[in-house]
Amino acid sequence: MIDIYKNKPPKSVYLPMHRYENIQFKQKYSIKLIEEFFKKFPEERRGRKKFREKEIQNTKILIYEKIFQKGLEIKADCVGSIKEKVDKELIIIKVTYFKKNG
Repeated sequence: MIDIYKNKPPKSVYLPMHRYENIQFKQKYSIKLIEEFFKKFPEERRGRKKFREKEIQNTKILIYEKIFQKGLEIKADCVGSIKEKVDKELIIIKVTYFKKNG
C-alpha cells in the first residue's frame, strides 16, 4: 500500500526517489458539452449547479489514479509533496515519490 502525504513525509521513514521528484501529471478539462446541452434543453438545468467544480473534481480523480498506478509501477512506498494547480482548462498535479528508509 502506498502512503500519502500532502507535504513531505518524515525523513526518518522515507527517502525521495531522485529520479521521480517533482513529476507533473497534466490533463485538460472542458464543460463545453454540458453548456451546449443546456442551451438546447434549458428546462433540464433546474436544480443542477457547479458543473465546472464537478468536472474539475472528476478530472483530479482520474489524474490521481494515474499517480497511484505510476507509484505501483515504480514500486514506491509513498507519494508526497503534492501540489495542485487548476488553470482555465488545465489541471496540473506535481508529486514526488518516496521509498522507505533502509
